Amino acid sequence: MIASPAPRAAAAPRAPHRPGPPPQDPPAPYHPDHTGPSGRVSRLRIGWHAVPRTGLRRLTVWPATGAGLLLGRNQQQVPVPLRLFDPDPVRVALVGGVWAAQLLIFRAFAIGARAMVVTTEQRAWSGFGERATGQYQRLTVLGGEPDALPPGTAQTPSLIVYDLGVTGPATAPPLGPWTSALTVLRQLDRPGVAALQEADLTLMQRLGGDESTLAAATLRLSQQNGQLLQFMTDDMVALVGEGPDRFVSLNQTGIEQQYLGPPRR
Repeated sequence: MIASPAPRAAAAPRAPHRPGPPPQDPPAPYHPDHTGPSGRVSRLRIGWHAVPRTGLRRLTVWPATGAGLLLGRNQQQVPVPLRLFDPDPVRVALVGGVWAAQLLIFRAFAIGARAMVVTTEQRAWSGFGERATGQYQRLTVLGGEPDALPPGTAQTPSLIVYDLGVTGPATAPPLGPWTSALTVLRQLDRPGVAALQEADLTLMQRLGGDESTLAAATLRLSQQNGQLLQFMTDDMVALVGEGPDRFVSLNQTGIEQQYLGPPRR
């Protein structure tokens, strides 16, 4: 005879659910590799992060170099900044053509600069400032050297460009803070040597044989670097000054190519 199952006990009624306070985060554990002054790490907050000391050792801090612009990338694809503006005046010599000069000015416009161009070939500069910025007051083109330069500030640095062929200006007004001078040498010959000697930074597009010999002697380049000046591609410049000599790819953007055309000297 099979015994019938015993009747189940009635389930006790459930208490209604009442929401309680939200759970509190447990205190942050002590960790010897990333502690604050109290020896503990506080809870994560928006905008604040705890970094292990081992991670801090891998951080790189770039030195402050005034208002710089990105010149391009070196052969290791590392960005190369150009210290074009600074509280102290900066003098730059460019052995190359109008295209390279206008590329530098185009990038200087992006950091708020105003430019003044003194040139014997005003047609090459006609309308450039208006096309590049949509404004008329950002670039002034002159046929003769000015008596004074517009003052520069950290927010609106000033750039004076001398495009006089194969030499720099005979006389030039003194440069003030946040004011830089760019001397463009269409060809490098004896009259332009002084501009290279006075420059804090020198940029060079691809040079011919006589030009590279003169540049190497003036700037005291190594024999290898002097020879490489003749073999750069159209979109490269050599940068001499502020550390080791570098060969830089300019990495022209689509907008720059639209306004300036392809690289050339």
